[in-house]
Parts: sequence; C-alpha cells; structure tokens
Amino acid sequence: MTLELLICTIDDGICGLEERLLPMRSDVCYLVSWQHTSPVPPPIPEVLAERRDVRVVQLDGRGLCRNRNHALEHAAGDILKICDDDETWTNEDFDNILDAFRRHPECNIIHFKARGLEKSYPPHYVSSWEIVLRRDHIGELRFDERFGLGSPCLSAGEEDVFLSDARRLGLSIYYEPEFICQIQGPTTGNNITSPSLQRSKGAAFYRTGGLAYSLYKSVRESLGWTFRRHINPVPMFRNMLWGINYIRKWQA
Repeated sequence: MTLELLICTIDDGICGLEERLLPMRSDVCYLVSWQHTSPVPPPIPEVLAERRDVRVVQLDGRGLCRNRNHALEHAAGDILKICDDDETWTNEDFDNILDAFRRHPECNIIHFKARGLEKSYPPHYVSSWEIVLRRDHIGELRFDERFGLGSPCLSAGEEDVFLSDARRLGLSIYYEPEFICQIQGPTTGNNITSPSLQRSKGAAFYRTGGLAYSLYKSVRESLGWTFRRHINPVPMFRNMLWGINYIRKWQA
C-alpha cells in the first residue's frame, strides 16, 4: 500500500517545497500539481526534479479546485492525501494514515486531525488537508470548480460539497482521531466577516441540501453569528442568499 501526497501549488509556491519533504521511504511518494499564471513557466526546481519519489505535473490558469482535480487525474498511489503547499508532516503522520486504512479496508474516505488549528474534533467542518482517499474507490468524484480559492465568486465551501457528493455516490466516510499534518497560519474559513466566505456558505448550503435547506441554514447561521460576535445578520444573510441564487442559476 502506497501513500501519495497530492500537493497543489501555484507560481512561486513551489519554491522551498523541497525543504518540507521528508527523506525517502518506500511506501510514500509526492505528486506536485504546479499551477502557473505566467505565459512561460520557470523550470522545475532541481531538487524536486532529482528526487525519484516526486512527480511534478503542470497546468496553467487559476483555481485551487481545478488544481486539485488535476492532481486527482494524475494520481497513482493507493492512498491519496489532499495537501496544501505550506503544510508539513512527520513520519508518524504518514504511519497514522496507512495504519488507519489497513484497519478500515471497507472505508473509501477517512478524515483526520491537523495540528495548528483552533478547532474541536470531531469537526463540523472538514478541511481539505484532513481528507485522505482510496484512489481506486473514488471513481469520477471531483471537486466542484465553482468553489474554492481562485474561483470567480466563491472562495470556500469546496470540502463540504466534495464530501456531500461522495455520500451521494455511496462512498463510506470515516473519522479517525489521529494527526496527519501541521498547518501554518489562519485558514480561509475562519474569516466569517468576509462577504466572499458568506456567499460561499450560502452556495454550499444549496449545493449540498437544496433550496429549503439552504434558506434554513443561512438564517440560522446569520442569527447565530449575531449572538456570538454581535454581527449584523442582514448583510450576512443577503450575501448567503446571493450565493444560493448564484448556484441556482448554474443548475437552472
């Protein structure tokens, strides 16, 4: 059983990546999906090009979910971990992943814990770096490219949609309370006052549960933040409603 880390990066995000990679081991490899916005991409860093356990595949343009789908299309390992380009790992993290999939051979997707996050577990919201998949079991499951960083309007919500689609396809999802990576700095989903994040939440609610569910969740979310942080619920709900209508137009 081999674990392949799918590391999505863009432009100079690839610089210094080799410093995060651990010494080679026979059951772990890395796939770097390198997105670039310049007409002529620079050469692949020499250290990455020389490592036998690293493959680099390239694509142009923007969109994190587009990049992740590109990585999934080129993946070759048995077990695939979705990664950001600023996270770090230990060999114990890798062992935690492989051991969990050996213990749960029936499970298609397992989500784990990440160090460096101010969140409780098991989580209500699963981040991409906590998600690990069996490659042969996911079929055509892919990220919705209308969501996520670099998309035109919706900066977040792609993980909720991804897991919702997995359940709809009948895939089994399991939570394993083990750490598998270290995350640096704040995450996109923490800034609840961001209009883009609010639009993304409304759109994700609609995408995962339909109109009635999305309206109920948007009202509840807006009022909930009013009590927690004294945020005016009207602009938040208006942004969530915008996100709902944005996705509805796509599906009309």
